[in-house]
Amino acid sequence: MASSQAITRLLQQLLKRSYRQNQAIDKYQFKFLKKLQSASTAEDEIQLFDEYSQQLENTPYTIEEKLSEGKLVARQSQVQLRQIESLSEAVKNKIGEMQNAPEPYTIAEHHSSLSALIKIYQHAVIELNKSCSPSEVDTKADISFINDELQLLILELDVGQDFVKKLEKVRIDISNDPDPFQLPQYCLQIINIIIDSTREERRTSRHFLYTLNDSLTQFYLNFAQTLKLSEEDFEKQKETNKLIQEGADKLQENSQHQTLEELQSSISDYVSNVKAAMALQEEQQEEKFRTKFQSMVRQIKELQNETQSYQKTLKQQNKQLHIDFLTKIPNRAAWSERLKTEVTRYKRYKTPLNLAVIDIDNFKSINDRFGHLAGDKVLNVIAQTLQKSIRNADYIARYGGEEFALLLPEISPTQTELALNKLRDRIKSIPFQFKQEHLSITISVGFSAFTPSDESDDAFERADTALYQAKRQGKDQVLQLTKNEKKVER
Repeated sequence: MASSQAITRLLQQLLKRSYRQNQAIDKYQFKFLKKLQSASTAEDEIQLFDEYSQQLENTPYTIEEKLSEGKLVARQSQVQLRQIESLSEAVKNKIGEMQNAPEPYTIAEHHSSLSALIKIYQHAVIELNKSCSPSEVDTKADISFINDELQLLILELDVGQDFVKKLEKVRIDISNDPDPFQLPQYCLQIINIIIDSTREERRTSRHFLYTLNDSLTQFYLNFAQTLKLSEEDFEKQKETNKLIQEGADKLQENSQHQTLEELQSSISDYVSNVKAAMALQEEQQEEKFRTKFQSMVRQIKELQNETQSYQKTLKQQNKQLHIDFLTKIPNRAAWSERLKTEVTRYKRYKTPLNLAVIDIDNFKSINDRFGHLAGDKVLNVIAQTLQKSIRNADYIARYGGEEFALLLPEISPTQTELALNKLRDRIKSIPFQFKQEHLSITISVGFSAFTPSDESDDAFERADTALYQAKRQGKDQVLQLTKNEKKVER
């Protein structure tokens, strides 16, 4: 008993430290602890532990993925901040300290690191506001920046298929409307669409659960009724057997006073009556069970069809969540999952794995000169060209904005460079035309090969740095950065 109390106290402390990681688990663990404290036998405790283990197995664990993604975003933010030339040395030094600091391990350390980064952003905003007077603010540039960010946000939103066209209409309206006072109205429209999509998804899920519950309830009632009928038939069988036994006793009693002919006649009548009674009972039972069985089979099939339909809907929704709305290729969420899989395979089988980051050169000037719809067309055409030009084993995704990420497994860095240069030449040869003007659009590419000690973000950071070098050295080129090469300060 003492050991059970000690285990309970230990569990309370452990569960307290895992609090606020999953709302469903948090609600469940209170019930679990309450049941555990009131458990009277070791078997009850084991059953509770098994139930809790099953609950944990059915709950996705996404903390590692989120922390890794947050760490990568934080690093990119630090690099982007250091590119702002007008920032003071004090702010730049703080950014440098963050970049040189040990990587956070615990969730608290991650939170502290992000808080420090937010404070640096606050200082940067204050300095930038002080460094420019109202007369120097380029209102047009501000509006263009907000429009760009808002449109990118729309493209990254995951909503139901019925609401995609509504979002696309809002996005087109934003790109064609220079009035800054309309931006809040557009934001409100986007929020309403997101809310409506969420409500529709929730309504669909609730409807399925209600239907499933009704089907299961009806199935249970029919099964209970079948059991009841079986009991009734059993009682009738007992009555029939009793009548048969009484007939046999009477036949035995009368046989002592009957002649042989009378006894034969009595036995014949008795056998005929028994056969008739058994045939009638068997026919009634068969008809009842046939009817009930057919009903139960029909309900099981209906339940199975409903479940399969809902599973199909869930698969379609999951697929939509991993496809970029504009380019129709995998998005950043899908990239994170595939990257994790490929890194695991690389570490297990030791086969080569290369990671490339691709960026469209001078993309902002295309939006500025020809409009955002032209920019969307460029993104779409380049994404589809890249998708069709890679091997089946390769994997490409839209990482954000005009940037793409590409995995190239099972080839050497030399082969990777050749393949990436072919992609670059193919993109360069696409004949774009906007407003009677012919354009040749280029891409810059940075890549790096994984090493055994690498984590996924290490290789990505090297590839991103190589991309920056390619941009700085004139664009329209492919550059590699190995683990031992010195990183260029941005």
